[in-house]
Amino acid sequence: MKATYRIGALALTLAAPAAAAQQAPVPPGFTSLFDGTTLKGWRGDPNVWSVKDGLLTASSDKGLTHNTFLILDKPYPNFEIRLKYRFVTKVGNSGIQFRSGQVEGNYVLAGMQANITPANFSECGLPSCGQERFSMLYEELGRLEMVLLGQKATITRRQAKTGGQGAIVRDVTGTVNSRDDIINSVKLSPDWNEDVLIVYGNHYVHVLNGYVTFDATDNDPLGMKGGLLGLQAHAGPPSTAQFRDIMIKPLTSFPNIAGRFKTVLGTSPDQGRTQLNIGMTAVSKP
Repeated sequence: MKATYRIGALALTLAAPAAAAQQAPVPPGFTSLFDGTTLKGWRGDPNVWSVKDGLLTASSDKGLTHNTFLILDKPYPNFEIRLKYRFVTKVGNSGIQFRSGQVEGNYVLAGMQANITPANFSECGLPSCGQERFSMLYEELGRLEMVLLGQKATITRRQAKTGGQGAIVRDVTGTVNSRDDIINSVKLSPDWNEDVLIVYGNHYVHVLNGYVTFDATDNDPLGMKGGLLGLQAHAGPPSTAQFRDIMIKPLTSFPNIAGRFKTVLGTSPDQGRTQLNIGMTAVSKP
């Protein structure tokens, strides 16, 4: 049996769930972004995104040639988002996209991203996967690898001497947790990983299974100050990622997170300043 749900201009054909997943209670101040039945409030490629057995599912049986996103209709400039995810396949690559603009292509976003890959980070489906890229801060179609796994860092822009936009600089001031501790916390399917992303002003903190994975301050004057939220389905071989219990809370200040998450501050082997390569510059739609 099939049921058809219409989201904006999309008609998504979904298989009726055999045993719908039970959604977690929504805490005070939070709003659920996924009802466990439809993709109401989101837009994306119906050939990639669907609801299966009560789970938001990104699946590409033949693989993808380009990144595509499930885009939340309502923008949130400052927020705390919580969700659970798992990779059904060994290979995969996803992320929570935020402060982004939609650009030309098949539901393509350009902007900030908290990266999500399988527990075996070398199986992200790309030739350049490495431990440091797991759960990093990334800018899609922009500044690329911003803050790597376990880093506490500040992003600035060095002024160009002869015109132009200058150079992006990552100033690593320490670590928030060891990379091994973070990676060892990752759970394999059918178990679920719990993800938290806190964004307020120019301060971004990402947490995986209770471990802070990065603490970033973006002082680049050209950095995005607001925009769209989304989930990524990355180009690459066939893969399946699933999400549940997606909820969000708008923020009017950065919350007090002292003692809430596991963090062991230390000295980073990457301590100091690194000039970053600047990727493609994408112009978002208004």
